[in-house]
Amino acid sequence: MSRDPTRSAGGVIMDVCIFSQNVNCNYIHVDYVLEALKDNFHVLFFQEPPWRTIRQMVLMTSMEGNDIVGAPKHPDWLYMVRLPTNGQNPCVMAYVHRHLAVLRPSMWRDIIDHCDLFVLSLFMPCRMVNLLNIYSDDAHTVINLLARDVDQLPTFIYMGSDFNCHLEVWDLSCMSHPLVAQCLLELASDIGLKWAQPSNPGLTHIPHSPDLAGSVIDLVFTVLVASASDLPRLDLECWGLLDHVLISTLLPLSEIDIQVSHMVISRESPEESRFLIDLATGLRSLDVGDLCKGCTLTMAVIFLSIFYYICSLTLTEVIIIDIPSPSLYYIMQPHVIPVSIPNRELTLHLHYKYIPNMTWAYCTFV
Repeated sequence: MSRDPTRSAGGVIMDVCIFSQNVNCNYIHVDYVLEALKDNFHVLFFQEPPWRTIRQMVLMTSMEGNDIVGAPKHPDWLYMVRLPTNGQNPCVMAYVHRHLAVLRPSMWRDIIDHCDLFVLSLFMPCRMVNLLNIYSDDAHTVINLLARDVDQLPTFIYMGSDFNCHLEVWDLSCMSHPLVAQCLLELASDIGLKWAQPSNPGLTHIPHSPDLAGSVIDLVFTVLVASASDLPRLDLECWGLLDHVLISTLLPLSEIDIQVSHMVISRESPEESRFLIDLATGLRSLDVGDLCKGCTLTMAVIFLSIFYYICSLTLTEVIIIDIPSPSLYYIMQPHVIPVSIPNRELTLHLHYKYIPNMTWAYCTFV
């Protein structure tokens, strides 16, 4: 590919080429890659980057001077890394080519802050896109961390690197189905991604020792790709003296849409009418004879919350009525759904909030 990112007629960057490799703290290899690949890639994601003393800085107050510690630098690359914290050196870092400076590449630590995670954001003309560089150790620390906090994560268009995770899905020689691998697949799905099988599948970790078997533990997850040219590719010849294969991915930007988390039925469609009729039938058939029991009341609240959440895009008007009588009416246009609640004086509070491309609604009883 050319050195400059592919652009549309209007000058919008359409795709970027991403490099990913576990470099096993090899300073010389990283220094070589920065120069050798400056005309071929736009983002370099490293796992286990080198972090060592580069030189001493002379001080007037000390004969020894101060150590300058870090990874290699190069004038064509923006150096982005989470500095050591509490004695923990970074296990991931990124170099972004200066040709992407127009996209204001940013490293985010307020999204999730960990030495094994790197969140890179690029600001497109109409939106921001997020990429995630990961190093997961043998204890699967990062996978468990992300799975725990998945509800706080934004949508990503790329997640890749060394996962240290075995599964038959990407490695046919693996006969086990560990829970952490299933957790990884669910995590990827939750943030809008799917495992992208390389166009030339093969081992990604090839140990130097002939007594150790190779495996597939370096993975890339992306949004659904439009063509085979967008699939990751393994460089099976040029990974140098390392035991992890280089993975390159051509990532389209202009064609990527942020994944819609929740599908909705078209307004005033036949599907909408059938759906609401089915819901009304289901509501009428509910056994709500004894709402004095806490568990029954909780189930009713949950059901109604889900009901309003799903139907919220079809609502044009909602009228909440406080009725100390056997019935409550959820009045929508053009549908009226009565729900009988005997011997209870309840007030239904509907909390309704609209955000562009998303509508959220929930209700509670008091």
